[in-house]
Amino acid sequence: MSVDALSTTTSVFVNDAAHCYRIPSVVQTSDGTVVAFAESRDGSCSDGAARAIAMKRSTDGGKTFDENVTIAVGNETYWVGNPAVVYTKSGRIVLVYVKHKKGCVGDCGTGNGVVFSDDQGETWSEPLDISKEFGVASGAMPGPGTALQTDTGRVMVISHQGPYVADRISYSDDDGVSWTTTETSFKGMDEAALTQLKNGSILANMRHQKASSLGRAVAVSNDNGETFGPISFDARLISPVCQASIVTFNNITYFSNPASKTSRSHLTIRKSLDSCATWDTQTYLVEKDASFGYSCLVNGELVHVPDHGGVVYEATDVTIKFQTFPLSLSDD
Repeated sequence: MSVDALSTTTSVFVNDAAHCYRIPSVVQTSDGTVVAFAESRDGSCSDGAARAIAMKRSTDGGKTFDENVTIAVGNETYWVGNPAVVYTKSGRIVLVYVKHKKGCVGDCGTGNGVVFSDDQGETWSEPLDISKEFGVASGAMPGPGTALQTDTGRVMVISHQGPYVADRISYSDDDGVSWTTTETSFKGMDEAALTQLKNGSILANMRHQKASSLGRAVAVSNDNGETFGPISFDARLISPVCQASIVTFNNITYFSNPASKTSRSHLTIRKSLDSCATWDTQTYLVEKDASFGYSCLVNGELVHVPDHGGVVYEATDVTIKFQTFPLSLSDD
């Protein structure tokens, strides 16, 4: 097996004495700009230190990234985290996040916000408060990772409301300006992602406390996210209790997570050619050793690295890295 010469790994967010970076998210714009995001945590890697959302841009397919830019920041009233991002058909980056109590450890949201960029991430809007539209007084915890735009143009975010309490769906039909939260409630679920499958269905893929024995939790909508069917479990997607990422493009669904039942190790990408009815035996190992375990896949083939995808992930050296990988998931 030969090494794929186009695959590269780049450190994106590197911790220093003042900041720890966790919870990666990523999007690619129409001109191939890769825009990566992460929580900027003040002074430690603790959940209670998540104060702002940092961004870096790459115009060469992830080989190099520009300097850090803070696009959402907390204040004396609240801090921010849990980035969930999508690039829409109109050319807008929409990034939804949670507001939470300053220094609070755990799921302690107090509201939600959204910021926009209409120029490939070069400049950003002022934050827009969408707390009431997300439907809970305590604040919803989006994603983290990717949001979704469906074939109809609807932007959708799945959020959890308290640790393993329930996941709910919020959507926008005007590129993220106004939002509606549906009555759908996935009880017992936590961090989650949405993707629109090859067959047109929308799939929710969710974290839960019995993932090690049951695999990832999933549910399917056939009416553009208005309603979802019952939760089932995909035992083929082995997982510890951890976040995961799922995207669909070129009629193929890609999934990344720590592929282990016992630890957040063996970060692996796998693919399905048939709307997740089956999963291909060919997989791609990003990192073997244990880490914090979070990852986020680019929702599309990399413009500047043909036949390759990209993933941002929490690496074993406690940095956030970007890695390209062959869409075949083979090194040949």
